[in-house]
Formats: sequence, structure tokens, C-alpha cells
Amino acid sequence: MGGGARSSAPTMVLNRKVDSVYERRVRIEKNWTVEYEDKKLPATVPGDVTLDLYNNGIIKNPYYGLNHRDLHWITDRDFVYENEFSLSDEIFNAEEILLEFDGIDTFAEIYLNDTLLGYCDNMFLQFSFSIKELAKKEGNILRVKMLSTTQKMKTFDGSDYFAVFNVERLFIRKAQCHFGWDWAPDMPGYGIWNTIRVKGVNKARFTDVYYKAHNDGYLSIFTELNFGVRPQIDFNGNPIAENNVDHSEDEIRYTVATRPNEALSEENAKTCTYKITGRKNFANVKVDDAQLWWPIGYGEQPLYAYKVELIHKGKVIDEREGRFAFRTVKLEQKPVDGGMMGYKILINDREVFIKGSNWVPAECFMGCMQDEKYDMLTDRAVDGNFNMLRVWGGGIYEKDIFYELCDKKGILVWQDIMLACADIPETDEAFVENMKKEVVYQVKRLRNHPSLVYWCGGNEKTGTYGLQICHGDYFVDVVLRGIITDLDDTRPYARQSPCALTEIGNDKTSGESHAGSFEPALSAGMDKYRELVSNTDVPFISECAIMGPSSRETLVKIFPEDQLWPMNEYWDDRLMDNPYAAILMTFAKREDYYATSLYGESSRVEQFIAKGMTVHAETMRAEMEYARANKERCGGFMNWMYSEIWPSATWAIIDYYGEPKQVYYQMKKSYAPVLLTFVQKKGGMTALTLVNDTDQAIKTKVTYGVKTLSGASVWKKTATLNVAANGVAQIIVEGEITQENAYLYAECKANGESLSTVYSYDMWHTCRFASKYTYKVKKTENGLAITIKAKEFAKGITLRLPDNYKYTYSDNYFDMQAGEKKTVYIVGEAKAEDLVVTDFAKEIKNA
Repeated sequence: MGGGARSSAPTMVLNRKVDSVYERRVRIEKNWTVEYEDKKLPATVPGDVTLDLYNNGIIKNPYYGLNHRDLHWITDRDFVYENEFSLSDEIFNAEEILLEFDGIDTFAEIYLNDTLLGYCDNMFLQFSFSIKELAKKEGNILRVKMLSTTQKMKTFDGSDYFAVFNVERLFIRKAQCHFGWDWAPDMPGYGIWNTIRVKGVNKARFTDVYYKAHNDGYLSIFTELNFGVRPQIDFNGNPIAENNVDHSEDEIRYTVATRPNEALSEENAKTCTYKITGRKNFANVKVDDAQLWWPIGYGEQPLYAYKVELIHKGKVIDEREGRFAFRTVKLEQKPVDGGMMGYKILINDREVFIKGSNWVPAECFMGCMQDEKYDMLTDRAVDGNFNMLRVWGGGIYEKDIFYELCDKKGILVWQDIMLACADIPETDEAFVENMKKEVVYQVKRLRNHPSLVYWCGGNEKTGTYGLQICHGDYFVDVVLRGIITDLDDTRPYARQSPCALTEIGNDKTSGESHAGSFEPALSAGMDKYRELVSNTDVPFISECAIMGPSSRETLVKIFPEDQLWPMNEYWDDRLMDNPYAAILMTFAKREDYYATSLYGESSRVEQFIAKGMTVHAETMRAEMEYARANKERCGGFMNWMYSEIWPSATWAIIDYYGEPKQVYYQMKKSYAPVLLTFVQKKGGMTALTLVNDTDQAIKTKVTYGVKTLSGASVWKKTATLNVAANGVAQIIVEGEITQENAYLYAECKANGESLSTVYSYDMWHTCRFASKYTYKVKKTENGLAITIKAKEFAKGITLRLPDNYKYTYSDNYFDMQAGEKKTVYIVGEAKAEDLVVTDFAKEIKNA
């Protein structure tokens, strides 16, 4: 087919199943077709038009090379999806039959048996249609006519508004990054991206169930019904008949688990039954010895089961099930000093320093996003000591599985409303009504997840930087705040990210900021990077943007071999540039500049990858460890960004295929609950630093000093550090630390664990490394164990296997001191003979 190997394209794995809940329901996923050039081609649902065209050989791999530039015609035309389905007796004989679409991207007309059911115009809304009168037992023809996104965009006038990349996008309720971003292609998703189901239901049923859990063990469950029991009258006093069934004696039975992480059973349940009072009902249930839910690193994640049943004349006619947790969240903003207001998250009244990252859609075409990929990416977050992921406002409200996994694994979720880097057309009545429905739906959908702890009104709306004239302040301050806090008063809401108590955009004296030294270093120079970081004093860093390349294995999947080096049109196309940048330089040239400034010019792509990845890791380390050392004033740190929408080589710390970059492993170390490190402070002093996120005080004797790369001691000292629970202890390093081919080190024991660190004041700029180490590989039950012994300091020892993204490494891209011995474990079906062991010195050598 051309355009690169098919294996590097997005893939689709369907989870076809029939859900067996009290409602009778079935997913409509098999035997779809899409019409193209008067032919009905096999199609995949959930999926995307672009992927169906690719899978049918119509287009080249959209992720390879420059192929995506030739695909704009796709969203410029309509496509019709068709499916024939039958109904089971259970569904067909139900009192009411509903056809539900959990996600259509974006504009579509829905037809059943040649009858127009309705129109879809919001990627983030569920659309539901009653089809009892139209449905047949067999031979139902469902047609979804996807309407051109770009043709619809042409109907909007964006002349009075500002938006980065594309102005007309701000009127369309779909992922804003689909129209091109500084890390995403102008290749919009287009199609049926989430589940379609038909379900048979009773006419009288629940419309919503939500809860509020109190840490004293009380659980309040609130239910909403689609009917009432009290007579309703119109303005003329005439009765309004809702239905002909008397529900005045109906009851709701509430069943709550008394033990977490177990199914409901006779031995694990507390039940109460109450007569309904109307459309809205509630009950309070007390759970003895309630166990609290904590984020990763702070405790366990006990989840309790619950069930509510609607009973009519002794028969259950509807039910809902779910899980809940005992967990409270508060946003604390209190004075730090005379000129700064703090910004800290408290979980169960305990201050939690946020160690997080910004999550963007992990697929360009969300219909192909697999549950397995969500599981893998959230596993990597847990393994990397990340306690929060921010669902960024230019992407999507993620699928249910993402939030369920975060609940289970203890990952806090910061949830943006899907608005990004633009004005908000708050005077456009159709836009506002569409968004109001969206926000109501999403808040109700997500508010039962204990992992979700923070609502945010979007990302970088105009006015959040400087003092721009902008549209949308009333919408985020009043409309969004009103809807969200009305539906959920258990979590904080912030108007935007960044936000502040002043009108100054991205103010550093309050709220949370998008801060970092990567951009200033372009003009100040990389030799000033630590100095720039030391001048950062902000209450909370929600975005710290630093970029670095992906592995060679990833690059060869997206670039032709002869275009890998030197940098060229392919690099500029894939890495793009920044519309906010004060210095006009493409991202490709920036990455090369940073790498060259610290480690010299590159003549091969392998050299650039090693240098660029090391810059990414070292600069991120400087930023986040400074923030952690400053935790008395700073409430958290989140890098930009965690995931990747398509194969690229910029901000993400885990690439599109799931392979962690070098920076990921550095963040894993820097996010450890107890961190021993060195930090450059304001004024140029370097401080030995011990950061403690645990609830136990630590007293330890630290040995520290300077060694040469060969292992000789230049000087050595000891110090006793006392650090309070959730505290920081520092002492200023007194002694020369700027020798060439030398570095600072420190080691101690804390809570029974050995801690050590190495540090270079100039990020190893004046060090010349050797590759003097030995290693042995041993097969284990779960993979491989590699034991390495260093004869001299080894920088960035790297372990690689074919299809490297498939494996989990206990560590990678690590430094080792002379005489040090270390064992790294690889989990996965790996062969010892396939393993490559290399390091920074080897990779940067001239061929």
C-alpha cells in the first residue's frame, strides 16, 4: 500500500459483548459498513472514518511521514455508516426501547428504518432516541450520516474572536486539538467514536444516581426518577397526567457494602428501603469502621459497592450499581507571606503535594483507543510515582474506563472542561445552550468517581496571559461555576488554568501557573538554566513544558530512513512550533539547540537522541526537584505532557506506542515519596536537600561530597538531617563543586531504605564519560534480570529490546558511580540475546 509499514498505524481491538444488567441491552458493533464512492466498505464501530479508509486500502498510513497532509479531503465530505440488527425478545418486548450513542464526532443525522431520529452536534454528549414505535424484531436498518466537519466550520464567523491554530474551531464541540496543535496534526477525528447500544427499559426508571460520602462513615445516596407521585397542575389549574400507572406506593431499596473491594453479598451488605417521595429521593446509610480512600503514595484505595433498586408492587423494575469511596477534598488558599497566597490540595484533611502530569488524548482517532492502552498508561503513572493526571481542556472527557482505573489505582484526576487557548463565544446562544447540556451531562457522568478531585473551566482562555481583551469571563465565572457547583459541591472549581486572585494572566503570586525555564533559556542560555529555575516562586505549577526526542525505534516508524538526519521538513512537520513563543524557532530547532548547547553538535540521529533525551531529563529534574524542595510555598508540580496523540518527539514523557522516554525514569526518581537530592537556590548556592512526603519524621546521617568520574574522592562530609513529616530539610553545600569531570553525590538511609543521588551543577556539560562497565543477563520467571557493575562513572545506561514499548523496566537511562553494582528487572517475554545495553558515551561517539 506504500507510505510505511502497516504495523505503525493505529490499531483497533473491539471488546464485543452483551451487557447483562437489569436493563436489557446490547451493543451495536458488528457488521458495519461505510459508504465510499458508491461502495459499502467494511467498517469498525467504534472507530473513525480515516481508519476505515486506511483499513480498506483507500489511503496511506496517516501516521507515517507527511501522509497526513493529503487527507484534508476526508472531513470535507459526508460519509454514511450502516448496520442491520435484530432485537432479542427481552428487548423487543420491553415497555420502552432506547437507542443510545455515547459519542459521535461530531455532526450527524441518525436514521432508523428510513426515519430521521435526530441530529447530533456535540462530541461530548450522549444522544438517546426512543425507538419503540419504529423498531422491528429483525431487519432494523440503522444509518448514521456523518456530516462534513469542515463544511460546517465554514458557516461560523470567527472574525471577532481569537484562538490559536484555528478560530472557527471554538464554535464546534469536539476535541479542539483535532484542528492542529503544537503537538497534534490537523487531522480531525471523524466518526462514531464511542459505544452504540440498544436497550429495553421500563417506562418508570432512574435517571440519575449519585452519592456523597462522609468520612465519619455516613453515605448519602441521591436518586432521581423520571416520574413523580404528587399531582401536577398547569397555570390554569388543570391536572397534568404523567402516566396512567400509580407509583405512589413505589419504594427504593438501598444496599451498601460494609467491607471494601468485595462484591455485595448477604455477609457484606447493609440494606434499607424507603417509600419514594417524588422525583428526587435520598437515603443515609452508616458504614462502621469506614476506610478512607487515598491517592497513591498516601494509603490504600478501598472501594465499596452499592446498589439501588426501584420496586413497584413488590417487583424490581429498575436498578443501578456502582462503587463509592470515603474521601474528602479541599483546596486551601491561605497566606504564605505578605505577597503570596498558597494553593494546596488537601485529601482527607491531609496536605498532598501534587506530583503530576498533563494527560492529552492518547489517540488521534479516539474510536480506536483500547482499554488495554488506558490500563498500561495508568500503570506507568503508578509505577512512576505520579499521584495526579490533569485531563487537559483541548482534548476529550475521557472514557469511563480511564476514571475507573484511576479510582482503583489511586491516581487523582484534575478535570478540565473542554475549552482551550481561545475566546469563548458566550453571546452565541446556540453555543451556550449546547455547552450547558454538555457540562450537565459530563458532571453527572463523572461526579461519582473518588479519583476526580478538581474541576477546572478550561485551559488558557484569553486573558489568562497578560491583560488581553477577551470573551468568556462571564461564562467561566458564572455559567460554568453555577452548573458545576450546583451539581457537585464536594470538589473545588477553578475558572481556568492558569488562574489567580488578580486579573493578571498567569500571575505568580496566587492560584496556579504555567511556569518553567525552557523558553527563557533560549535567550539566557542553557548555562543559566538552574539559575532561572531558582528564581521561580509560584504557589502551584500546573504546566511545566519541556521537550525531548523519542527513541530511534519510534522515529523509524514515522520517518523514512533517509529523512532521520539531519533535521528537515519531516522534523518540522512533526514537531511543529509554538504560537505563544516570543522567540521564533521551530520545535525541531529548539530541541537541537538545547542538545547542542549542553553536549555539542550531532552528526547522527543516535547522537541527537541521546543528547536531547538527557537535556529533557536533566532540565525536568531541575524544575520538579526545586518545586518539591520549595513545598512549604508550592503545592504541586505537573509537567507538560504525559501522553501523546500520535507518534512524535516533543513534550510527551511516554510516547504514542507506550514507550517511556528517559525523562519518565528521571521523574520516577524525582517523584519518590522520600527524595535525597541537591537543589540550586536563589543566589547560586547549592543545598543538600531531603524531601519527605510521608507522615513519619525522618532523622538520618547523610554522607556527601564530590568525586571524579573515575571514583576518586575530592572531598567528603557528613551531616545529620532532621525532616518533619511532610517536610523538607536543607543545608548549604560548602565546598568546590565546579571541577571538570567531577560531580556531587550523597547517600543515606531513611525508613530502612538506602537513598543516593548524583548531581552536576552544569548538567554534565563539562564531563567526558567512558563506557567502562560489565553486565550479566539472567532469565527470570517474568522476564530478565540485568546486573551491571561500573568501573567508572557511567552516564545514561540504556537497555533496549525490539518492540521496546511492550516491556516494563524497573529502571532505565540510569547513572552509575564507579564501583556501584545494580540489578534492573525487565518484565515481559524477552530474549536475552535480543537485549542491547548501551549508554550516553557510546551513543554520542562519532561513527
